[in-house]
Amino acid sequence: MAEAGVFDSLVNKLTGLPGIGKKTAQRLAFHIMKMSSEEALGLAKAIEDVKNKVTHCSRCLNLTEDDPCSICADMKRDRSLICIVENPSDVNALEKAGVFRGVYHVLGGAL
Repeated sequence: MAEAGVFDSLVNKLTGLPGIGKKTAQRLAFHIMKMSSEEALGLAKAIEDVKNKVTHCSRCLNLTEDDPCSICADMKRDRSLICIVENPSDVNALEKAGVFRGVYHVLGGAL
């Protein structure tokens, strides 16, 4: 079996992302190929940074660059209200809606 080329390797890596099928991965790979070297390296650096700098908050398990996260560190939050969510993306959605002023606990998966 022939070794996959660099384009196919990139497509395979992209299809490993949630919600990215082969056609979308190919479109993304073609887009990346059209980028300048500076833009492509900037994308690679952003991925590297998120892997190296983002961790889980020791209090709520949300994703954060700081520990505790900005929500847990906010003394104006109502700590008598705890919203239990499945994933960090749920925290983002609730925060964007601006309807909850308590704190969170992220399960990291369904019960």
